[in-house]
Amino acid sequence: MSGAVLLERERLTSGTTWHTAGLLWQLRPSDVEVELLAHTRRVVSRELEEETGLHTGWIQNGGLFIASNRQRLDEYKRLMSLGKAYGVESHVLSPAETKTLYPLMNVDDLYGTLYVPHDGTMDPAGTCTTLARAASARGAQVIENCPVTSIRVWTDDFGVRRVAGVETQHGSIQTPCVVNCAGVWASAVGRMAGVKVPLVAMHHAYVVTERIEGIQNMPNVRDHDASVYLRLQGDALSVGGYEANPIFWEEAVKYRPRAAGGLCLKTSTEKVCAVWSDDLRRA
Repeated sequence: MSGAVLLERERLTSGTTWHTAGLLWQLRPSDVEVELLAHTRRVVSRELEEETGLHTGWIQNGGLFIASNRQRLDEYKRLMSLGKAYGVESHVLSPAETKTLYPLMNVDDLYGTLYVPHDGTMDPAGTCTTLARAASARGAQVIENCPVTSIRVWTDDFGVRRVAGVETQHGSIQTPCVVNCAGVWASAVGRMAGVKVPLVAMHHAYVVTERIEGIQNMPNVRDHDASVYLRLQGDALSVGGYEANPIFWEEAVKYRPRAAGGLCLKTSTEKVCAVWSDDLRRA
């Protein structure tokens, strides 16, 4: 990863990362997503800790998709078949089998569930910190408190707009490649390069219950029809939902930044070091 640079406008995980649910469901309708999630699980559950000695907070408590109608159960059967092709263990359970697995669940109105025993939860902040440590060990640089103010672009002979460099509050970086990983601010960063990013930030609420006896080690639950998830959180549950009539976060929608962050660049390591060191000396 020599030559890769991550620019963070404040501190890593200081934005929305720290309160992310951190759920990992391996089965998706797309084979590309299934492969990507299987790879992510290997990295988060084993490889990062082996490489860095740091724990990502991975908890393998399994995942449970609940089907409240026949169509949803048929979809889960197809997902199970897709999972078999990619080595993802999963089981379609009857309501009675679901009750045995999750005694606290009322299964009277269920047609069945899809159980993936190797799904789980990661600690978002811990995972981010561990990824940064691994990247740094491989030659990447993580520069915090370095907001991006603009992205320089040029148009080639074929009329294609290309990146020429990035401007920050601490100097310029020449690079032909920028990865926009600014989260809720991704649209604002895209506008710096004249690119429209189809991403809108919305208000989202979650509730953490009091202690629930018998909930320990139960799988995380997802109800796609109700757009609700239940995440195991010690001896309690974190419950989140996705509203049908969401409230957009206008601050992010209208944001015209003089300074943004969350960019990963491929550039000259020596050049970045020089720019950063010069700025520190000026400060």
